[in-house]
Amino acid sequence: MADTSEPATGDVEPSRPPGPHGTLTAPRPLAWWQNHCTPEDRRRVMTELAITRVPDWGFRFTVMLTLSVIVAVMGLSADSAAVVIGAMLLAPLMTPVLGLAASLSMGLVGKTALSMVRVGLATAGSILVAYLLSLLLPNESLLPDEVWSRTSPDLRDLAVGLAAGAAGAYATVRSDASSSLPGVAVAVALVPPLAVVGITLEAGERGLAGGAFLLYATNLAAIVLAGVIVFVVTGFVPPRRLARTTTRLVVSTVLVGVLLVAVTVPLVQASVDAAESASLTQDVAERVDAWRGDLDLDVVDIDISDRRVLVAVRGPDQPRGDDDLAERLGPVIEDRAVQVVWTRTIAATTTTTTTPATMMISDRDRLVARINTIAAGWLASEVPEADLQAVVLTDDQLRFDATGPGSAPSIEGLLEELESEISLPADVRLNWTERQVLTNGPDPIDQTIPSTPRELQESAMAEAATRFAGAHDLVLTGLAFDGVRVEVGLVGERQPDPTSLIEDLEAIGGSRVDIDIWFTGRQRLEAPSTTTSSPATTTTTA
Repeated sequence: MADTSEPATGDVEPSRPPGPHGTLTAPRPLAWWQNHCTPEDRRRVMTELAITRVPDWGFRFTVMLTLSVIVAVMGLSADSAAVVIGAMLLAPLMTPVLGLAASLSMGLVGKTALSMVRVGLATAGSILVAYLLSLLLPNESLLPDEVWSRTSPDLRDLAVGLAAGAAGAYATVRSDASSSLPGVAVAVALVPPLAVVGITLEAGERGLAGGAFLLYATNLAAIVLAGVIVFVVTGFVPPRRLARTTTRLVVSTVLVGVLLVAVTVPLVQASVDAAESASLTQDVAERVDAWRGDLDLDVVDIDISDRRVLVAVRGPDQPRGDDDLAERLGPVIEDRAVQVVWTRTIAATTTTTTTPATMMISDRDRLVARINTIAAGWLASEVPEADLQAVVLTDDQLRFDATGPGSAPSIEGLLEELESEISLPADVRLNWTERQVLTNGPDPIDQTIPSTPRELQESAMAEAATRFAGAHDLVLTGLAFDGVRVEVGLVGERQPDPTSLIEDLEAIGGSRVDIDIWFTGRQRLEAPSTTTSSPATTTTTA
């Protein structure tokens, strides 16, 4: 009678059937990798990856995938890394992807085709759900950092996909390593890139959508290729089946490898471009710093494009000639034109003889706040690139200090708006400081220079703070934004709820921006009837 029992040692194959003369053949030693996967393990893996039929698997998969996409879109739009990680853990998309790798390694043509259909439908469905959700969300002028970070993949993402795909396949085969699967899901992050594709398509950013889909395709190809190799090496494919399907396996692996090479080409180019851009930006920054020298100037922004290098500086000192900067940058910027935008500022000093314990908000303060709101809206409509720096109201004069490109706008429209709400003094004037543009190059660039991204954000924050101050009878004493932190100064009789202002500032600058709102309370001080001491005074010298 034939011996059909499994070997106790696990390192040899089961005994073969009797030979033609009734004798048992000697057991054949297994290869070094074949004892890592038992028949029970194979059945378990094929069930977990839905290669064998599993009741209601499609319904459960669809529900979990839809929920994970919803969570991913919410996390990306809120710029919350923690929520995006939660979507990665919920996403079941790794199952059909590894199922595709297992089917390829086993040479199962029908199951391979089924897995490809599943992955294709899941991909298209995830993008569609993300697109529809984005239609329901408020339109944001700036995409969150969590979205931007998934639109420019490079070779590092390919390395992560290969390593995580190998780890996922190994953890699937080896039940004692399955605790690593949540970490694998976070590493390869299949669903968030698909959510980014939907978000950017809805925003009209097809280039960014292509970058996000390239990241997804990179992860997908890397997981499949690494999975096929690991499934073969760990003995998931039975030896006899492997011998029969070697040609089919080689062809499948080559096709996946070709796909991987196809996505590697743009990744290599992206890595090279990123390295060159970082090196160029550093070289330009060092040369701009040397050009600035000891002048009282702050470099606000350096923007490098294919045609020009834009250097935005701010301060009271006039920068050196553009020829000097062009000569310094010439060796590194090739044929790009050099453009300098200088915003002149006037330093002011404040001397306080005695600091009052409390302050008072007056009708004049409310009036100035209202005038500031009207003037800011008028200036934004007349010269979008201009900045309203100050509003000064005295008994006989109303003065506006502003800066911007070109000549000063006519204030007739502003006067009409103000006359409908307040009684104007006899002297109303606009002190205009022209923002000077220094241009170098054979092809001069349009003199109407747009504000830098940081200046646009700061201007939008100032408008939001001004609206908040006007709505709560407050005085906006100042706003400063350095790209990382925004500080707002408010003065009023009663401390308001700052929630709406914080939400507006986060919507403009992103959730990672630190927000400090400083409130100073004011109330009327009356001298006691028993004293004749004079009140404290504050003197400001500009």
